[in-house]
Amino acid sequence: MEKNITILSFGAGQDSTAILYKLVIDKDFRDHYVKGKLIVLMSDTGNEHPATYAHVQFIRTFCKSHNIEFYLITSTQGYHPKNWDSLQANFQAHNTVMSVAFPKTCTDNLKIKPLYNFLDHYIARHYYSYNEPNRPKGKRYIKHFCKQYGKIHVLLGIAAGEESRIAKPSHEVDIFGNLIVTKATWMDHCLEKVYPLVDLQMDRSACQSYIRSTGLPLPPPSNCMMCPFLSKQEILWLHRNYPEVFYEWQAYEQAKLNKFSNANIKSNLGVKGKMTLAEFLNQAIAEYGHMTDEQLEVYKMSHGHCVKSAY
Repeated sequence: MEKNITILSFGAGQDSTAILYKLVIDKDFRDHYVKGKLIVLMSDTGNEHPATYAHVQFIRTFCKSHNIEFYLITSTQGYHPKNWDSLQANFQAHNTVMSVAFPKTCTDNLKIKPLYNFLDHYIARHYYSYNEPNRPKGKRYIKHFCKQYGKIHVLLGIAAGEESRIAKPSHEVDIFGNLIVTKATWMDHCLEKVYPLVDLQMDRSACQSYIRSTGLPLPPPSNCMMCPFLSKQEILWLHRNYPEVFYEWQAYEQAKLNKFSNANIKSNLGVKGKMTLAEFLNQAIAEYGHMTDEQLEVYKMSHGHCVKSAY
């Protein structure tokens, strides 16, 4: 059995798709970045765009045809945290909503934790004959695997120009060149995080160009449909194309505002902070309402990643 594992953290957007295509097409690239078995993992947020889910179906077939293991981790499999079956499930459970003013907990709970919960169970079953009905806890088998065989390589789709999204290591250097040692996590000990697009200086535009050059499908950028960091053009695009999603999102926001309307707090904030989604949409219409559906679609195809998450 292969004793080295490389994980591609797949978001089904343009960055991670460019990496996957390149791993299949470019032997030198694959030889450089893949150590041992390649496994492609994607955690379902439950709030992806329909076009993203359609692309996932293509990727499932694409990986199978190239003998690459691909797993879509859904909430029914038991790897998502409690009350995080989907973004909407969290909103409903707590009468809350993600906001530009709040901590960015959605990426961690909907993408990162499910992925590594799945990986721990995968390693337990495939390498250590684990056959209990419930998944193991505490990343015990990832840690054990690491001690035996070394760190697991994790390829992450952060493009050039997004280096601020690279999570800081536990060892940092201050402005005077002194080494500062912070508390190391299990990730520091067990994972070797790799950023191929940063290494190759491939930005979002370069990823799009590369994908087009392959003749393979170009997906839209990946982000939740109810991401608080959507721009005015993206909000307008959403309202035109999926008004039912916009108004559902607006209802979640209003439920949150109602819940805290009488609370003794400094500010009762919504998706866009002090500005409601309705107010933000009105601004978007005033500034960009002249754009045609085609122009908005072109804009949408070049925007939409989780710009505030570091990993």
